[in-house]
Amino acid sequence: MDPPCSPPFFVGSVNGLICLFSRRRDTYIWNPTIKKSKKLLKSSWGTSRYTKYGFGYDDSRNDYKALFIDYCGYSCNGELSNLRVVVKIYSSRTDSWTTFHDQLQGIFLLNYSGKFINGKIYWAASTGIHDYNVRNIISFDVADETWGSLELPICGEEVFNIKLGVVESELSMLYTCKPGTTSDVWILKDRRVNVSWMKRFTIEYPQYVVLYRFDSPIFTFSIHQSDKGEILLLIPGKIMIFDGSTKKFKHSAIVKECNTAEIYGESIVNPLTISCKSSA
Repeated sequence: MDPPCSPPFFVGSVNGLICLFSRRRDTYIWNPTIKKSKKLLKSSWGTSRYTKYGFGYDDSRNDYKALFIDYCGYSCNGELSNLRVVVKIYSSRTDSWTTFHDQLQGIFLLNYSGKFINGKIYWAASTGIHDYNVRNIISFDVADETWGSLELPICGEEVFNIKLGVVESELSMLYTCKPGTTSDVWILKDRRVNVSWMKRFTIEYPQYVVLYRFDSPIFTFSIHQSDKGEILLLIPGKIMIFDGSTKKFKHSAIVKECNTAEIYGESIVNPLTISCKSSA
């Protein structure tokens, strides 16, 4: 199962399709199940080291979209001045890129790869490039191409220890009171009307556990339940397994990549035929 570029950088996955990019900023949509990939038209995204991205699907138009957000400016002594936000969106339906300026002013997306859930891509966000305290959650509606925001389930001084993720197919936040002890798992109950968070459960870590990069909000997590009822916590560099009843740690597995592992669902969607131009 060789990806179309090496090393691959993960943007997102929808309906068995995986969006990747290379060091040269070539972007691909790849289906590893049928071993087919599509190289997207070249675009000038990735002009800063603060690039964020996401991959989603508009089911009303059968349109897959890749989204790249660049924070551009002039660097002086580690500080950026004249900051500009450039958003580039690829649409599989038109097989083309669209560029937007002056969006997300005063908002800095923290996690590199956004989480796609029920038609929207989500990022944890702060107020500036050097602010790593999570202030709120920013969403991008893939169909309407509009931005929105959500309040956090936890308010207070320890907002650095909040991490965005997914529990099964629900938007979730992981709040760690003290690194290496316990984490509360919060679930967003209703995304369409009022924001309503529910504390689902608390997981307990062993004293000796080393959570590499886990204290940084730039990385995300995901939680899934195994066939045996165990809880699988996927974090950077590690998959941790907890007892489904007690929520206590059982054992873990090391993941070679530093980014968070992802659960992949197979499909036979052909990336070479997802655009209207391909089928014309």
